Amino acid sequence: MRLWGMIRFTIGETLRKGTLLFYFGVGTFILIIFASGIGQSPEDSNVVTLFGNPVSKQSIQDHNVVEFILVMLHRQSVSAIMLFGIFGIAGLIPSMLEKGKIDLFLSKPLTRGELLMARSIGAVSGISINLIYFFLGIWLIFGLRIGVWHWGFLSSVIYVIIAFFCYYSVVAIVGLITRSTGFSILLAFLFSIISWGLEKREQGLYVIWDNSIYHRLLDGLYYLTPQLSAMLENSTRIVGEMPLMQQSVEFTIIPFVYSLLATSLLYFLAVLYFSRQDY
Repeated sequence: MRLWGMIRFTIGETLRKGTLLFYFGVGTFILIIFASGIGQSPEDSNVVTLFGNPVSKQSIQDHNVVEFILVMLHRQSVSAIMLFGIFGIAGLIPSMLEKGKIDLFLSKPLTRGELLMARSIGAVSGISINLIYFFLGIWLIFGLRIGVWHWGFLSSVIYVIIAFFCYYSVVAIVGLITRSTGFSILLAFLFSIISWGLEKREQGLYVIWDNSIYHRLLDGLYYLTPQLSAMLENSTRIVGEMPLMQQSVEFTIIPFVYSLLATSLLYFLAVLYFSRQDY
């Protein structure tokens, strides 16, 4: 219960700062646009209307147009939510360490490890609420407006939340060490680029230097950090395949398993560091 109390306090803190309300408002605005802009033609059940324009459900390279829209919406919205979500909650760890505040937090009947994890889980929970709201809203709009109940799109939110939890572990440990919100955000953006580069390392980073030790170092960095790019790509594969893909790529849970292991290591190091600091 003590842990749950700190988690609720952290979620409440994001509400008081307006972070969750802002994302809720943006998500609602997007849902309203889709709700008013998409429908089904009354004359032909195989035709949907997009902002007044009729489009055949099989009009994009023999792919289902509804699935194509959901795939594109998933790819774009998830990337935006990840980055802007981090922007909104990156300061929760550094703010906890401010002089005066840290004394209050440490006076709570929680170990430092419990305190750090409660703050992290509370931060991720706040964004997760918005994710579930947005995904459920899109799912209902497509189901009620055009009769397409895409369970893959709805279930993919679970994997997106896992990816965000793993992503936040990088922000948490950086914020803990540097005590800087700005630096945490900067490194979060940088890590998203690094993660993509490591995922494509065989086609890019390997070419820079043909050295086996260098290649193994890249491999080690890839497996010791959350595989953000791979997780987001696989969460989209649950929804469907991109029409321009040259070959079909199946969903795999492996990046999520490796990322959770890497996240556990990062949080272990963060708790170890936090426990040894004298505030």
